[in-house]
Amino acid sequence: MSEHPVPRSTHHTVHSVAPPDPEPVNPEPGPLWRRILHLPLFWALVCGALAVPGYIGGRLELLPFLLTLVGGWLCGFAFVNATLRIPGWRGLIVHVVGAVGAGLLLWLLAEGVPALLAPKPNPARALLAVLQMAAVPAAGWVWLGLISRLTAMIGARDAAKAPQAPQWEPAERGSIARFRGVPLTTRALVLWCVLTAAVVAILVMVVVIASGGTILNVGPKVFLLLYVAVPGLPAYLLMSWLLRRRAVDCAVRFDADRLRIEVDGAEQRIRYRELERLVWRAEGDFARIEARGSGVDLAIIAGIARKPGGTPAALPTLSRRAVRLLEDAGLTSRTLRGGRALVFERVPAVPASRR
Repeated sequence: MSEHPVPRSTHHTVHSVAPPDPEPVNPEPGPLWRRILHLPLFWALVCGALAVPGYIGGRLELLPFLLTLVGGWLCGFAFVNATLRIPGWRGLIVHVVGAVGAGLLLWLLAEGVPALLAPKPNPARALLAVLQMAAVPAAGWVWLGLISRLTAMIGARDAAKAPQAPQWEPAERGSIARFRGVPLTTRALVLWCVLTAAVVAILVMVVVIASGGTILNVGPKVFLLLYVAVPGLPAYLLMSWLLRRRAVDCAVRFDADRLRIEVDGAEQRIRYRELERLVWRAEGDFARIEARGSGVDLAIIAGIARKPGGTPAALPTLSRRAVRLLEDAGLTSRTLRGGRALVFERVPAVPASRR
């Protein structure tokens, strides 16, 4: 055998297929009061408690009416989000059961319970009125969410014959993924939903005022149709259309020393050692990437974009190579609630005097 050492190649091959996600790190729970303030059901309860006194007198006033609509929407919003955190077919089954249950509850509140109560105004009837009004937007949002979910599933089935979802491709110094996305933060997306619900509530309020309140006497079934089917569904479809119109071509690239994000031809670069926070979610309506550091603060939601040709609106699974690069740069990984988003954050160093 030759004693001469064999020179080692310095060329590294970048694989385009991303390995599975790393083991998630469970986040530390925050203070109880902060977790409660982030619960939509808590604010729904507050809205209901504030609305009950306005219903005791038997006359429907504007502020209690709006509080019940907002509280009911928060209940539906919380339920839909909870089903989205359940993986696979189980989430869909729970959503379907919840939608059927919401319809039955609405029927029960409209037909069954009122006959058991005295016709004159009393606290029991006031509470029933609050529940009746709140059940309308809650059931409507649950059903809208189910329609959106089934539509997405049909689109995903059709996409099986279309081009594959975004995948990692080898690049000069790393790997790159190209996708379609909407430059929009998650908070802004929630605000869009809130504004849409507010617009629908204002339209209903205008109709109630213009009719002198007589529209409320048409019965819960007709009111549900007028509130959800007429203004609600078109408003939801319009919001989705407006957001998807803002979709642009994007790309994310993990180089050896930095992260590169391209949005509609404009590229942002962040060195890993200057990256403060990165959120990566590969699937779902909230599939997105958020990056902050070195003067860059951007968020791109891929889950609400639809690329021509049927390509699924998603991101590729984050590769182990990318995870290793981020962790080697001092970032700590954890998963958001539900385990569908991976978060990398830079933990500030603790001063020596406090150790």
